[in-house]
Formats: sequence, structure tokens, C-alpha cells
Amino acid sequence: MAIRRITGTFFLLTLLAGGLTACGAGTHPAPRDTLDVSGTGEVKATPDRFRVRAVSSRTGDDINAMKQEVDAEIGAAIKLAGELNIPDNQVSATGITIQPEWQWQPERKLIGHRVARDIDFAVDGIDDYAALLEALTEIGFTELNQAGAELADPVALEEEALRKAVEDARRKAQILADAAGRKLGQVILVQEQGGSMPQPMMMAMDMAAKRESSAYAAGEMTVRQQVQVRFTLD
Repeated sequence: MAIRRITGTFFLLTLLAGGLTACGAGTHPAPRDTLDVSGTGEVKATPDRFRVRAVSSRTGDDINAMKQEVDAEIGAAIKLAGELNIPDNQVSATGITIQPEWQWQPERKLIGHRVARDIDFAVDGIDDYAALLEALTEIGFTELNQAGAELADPVALEEEALRKAVEDARRKAQILADAAGRKLGQVILVQEQGGSMPQPMMMAMDMAAKRESSAYAAGEMTVRQQVQVRFTLD
């Protein structure tokens, strides 16, 4: 009788263990086939914010006089920014720099000093950009550098490019699934891979020949986003 009770108990424990194993297996479904695809989305846009750096400089012997002239030009440029309604946070003027000017041949010799200050502008709109360049030239600036063009508010275009990137990934995945004789399932993972926004080349015509906004071409830039998407295969 004792042997039978022990045997019966062992059989019951075996059934319980088997039941627990079966329940555990039910919570971990078999892995599904998946397909990873990259996608790229692009949106073309015309830049609407332009950066300009103007340099006021003088070379000579009278440092104080040159400093006054340079400060006067920078002051006029700051006043101009207000007249063009350029926000204060889009205008930045550096401190003054004084550097010696040397003659190297036939021997090293100090021939004077160069006094200079820079002022940077970020201008919204091609019309104000053209007006700024013309007015800076009239003030007396002879060194104007284009410091880049960009989008004042790129967020909406970046989001549109992301949507196009996901659509591109789905299109590629559908082609691959059809070619493999499988049915494309749902998206189970999306990873943003980053994006880029190359700077366009600003083109300017001769201001002496044509002083108006149509003399400038803002160019075109491409907002690009990339994603990695994982689909299930049925």
C-alpha cells in the first residue's frame, strides 16, 4: 500500500509539473518572421532666413581716430537693424580688435595698425536681405560676407520628411514581401536615423548694376530624414 501511495503521489506531481510547463510555454509565443527596411524622405524648400557678416576696419597710425570711425559704422549698422525691424536677438556685434601691420621685405618693420569690428545679422526674407546689403554698403562697409541661408522654422518640414521616410520604407517592404511570396504585416519598430539640411548657395548679382531683391536668388535646400522600420511577415 505504501508503494502505491508513493507511486500515485509521483504521478500527480508529474502531471502538475507538466501542466505548469504547458502554461509557461503559452506565455511565450513562437518568434515571428520580420523584415527590416530603411526609408528616406525628402522635402524641397526655399530658405527664408539669411545670415550676413559685415566687417568695419581701418588701417593706419592713429588708433583712436580709427576706433571712432569703426565704432561709428557699427553704431549705424545697429540703428539700421532697428529700422529694418530685425529683432535684437538676431543682431550681434563683436568687440574691437587691434592688430599690428608689418612690412616684411626687405626687412621686418611696423607700418601701422588695423582696427576692426564685426557685426552679424540674421535677416528674415529676401527683400530685407537685399535692403540690408544695400544699406550697409551706403554706410561704408566694404567687406560683406554671406554667412549662410536657412529655414526660420524647419520643424514642419522635418515632420513631413519623416512621414515620407516611413512611407518609403513601407513601399520597399511591400516590394520585398511580394517578391518573397509573403504577406506584409504590421509595423513593430520604427527608429529615426537622423536627417540633414545642406546649405544652399546664395547667389548675388552686381549691386551697382541692380539694387533690388530680384538681384538675389535664395536657392533651394532639401530637408532629408531617414528611418529604419521593422515589419512582421505573415
